[in-house]
Amino acid sequence: MDDHNDSRDHLRLASSRPLSLIDGSGESDPADEPLAYGTPRPALTSIAVKVDGDRIEATATLALNGRVLTGQSMGDVGDRTAIIASATLGAVSGLLDSEAALETAELLDVGGHSIAISILRLDSEDPAEILVGSAIIRGDVEDATARSVLSALNRRLSR
Repeated sequence: MDDHNDSRDHLRLASSRPLSLIDGSGESDPADEPLAYGTPRPALTSIAVKVDGDRIEATATLALNGRVLTGQSMGDVGDRTAIIASATLGAVSGLLDSEAALETAELLDVGGHSIAISILRLDSEDPAEILVGSAIIRGDVEDATARSVLSALNRRLSR
């Protein structure tokens, strides 16, 4: 898991298949289109991470029904996992019916497995709803971090 501290720029493509359904025109705002019942989950298409000294910038790109959803986050390189999780949350935030915030994102070793875990807070209810998601790290920490955010939101997005 030490490779997440690597200072090299990182670009990860989730699939080698062409995304022919994505028009990328930006003409439609995901916030204006609520998800219909049975809508497929957003698919992670890429994560780009750029490190410049002690600063990091992450961009998460997802696809949903031919739309491109993008989120960005910047911060200190020591907060790399949280920055990647925040970028992913930013990409899907327009699909949520309430404000969402990242409580924490961490990489853990549990039972001999490395996992990424994200805890999110939705402010739609009083008290706020807490969502937890996790993903096993299979070599790519950035991918697992983004998938942990999507895991936390999975049931919320399908409502």
